[in-house]
Amino acid sequence: MISMLRGKVSELNGNAITVDIGGVGYDVICSSACLEKARPGSNVELTVYTDVRPESIQLFGFADRLEKQVFLLLIKVKGVGARSALEIISNVEKKELLRIIGTGEAARLQRVKGIGKKTAERIIVELKDRVVEYVKESSPLAAGIEREVSSAANDALEALCALGFARREAENALQAAIDSGNGLGSDSGELLKAALRYI
Repeated sequence: MISMLRGKVSELNGNAITVDIGGVGYDVICSSACLEKARPGSNVELTVYTDVRPESIQLFGFADRLEKQVFLLLIKVKGVGARSALEIISNVEKKELLRIIGTGEAARLQRVKGIGKKTAERIIVELKDRVVEYVKESSPLAAGIEREVSSAANDALEALCALGFARREAENALQAAIDSGNGLGSDSGELLKAALRYI
């Protein structure tokens, strides 16, 4: 599977670009953030997902690893294909999308072309817990914490940082979630979901 491409942009066509690598052109369907980096004749390094189907093989390009991870979460949802997932991440910034999923704002997803009420609700239902699982799995525990917090709060803080939020921003959101009470202190997953509401 192709997971990265580095070469020169030889052509732009809508949301697709052709990347010339040693005289071989690779057509890549790109997110809007990925397209912003692409100019004819410019050198690019793209994070790529290879979509293999019986009738075709397509490459999808992303601005960075987190954007690709969010895309991979979306295509796990029944009824959301690669092109629909790309449409979503092209219209909703990746961190904002994670916040929307974490806080259950299905109405916001319905503003994306081709995403109806049922699909938006399915995305929320199927991914709300997976967002928490993803950040836990992808979060290396950092050495040292700037303040004394419980183990659950520490895990939630590191998960927020793994999502790409600035540490101070994550700390403030987490503190706001803790201050809100509601017995969140012992569960890192619930703390993470609550903190997403304050970012």
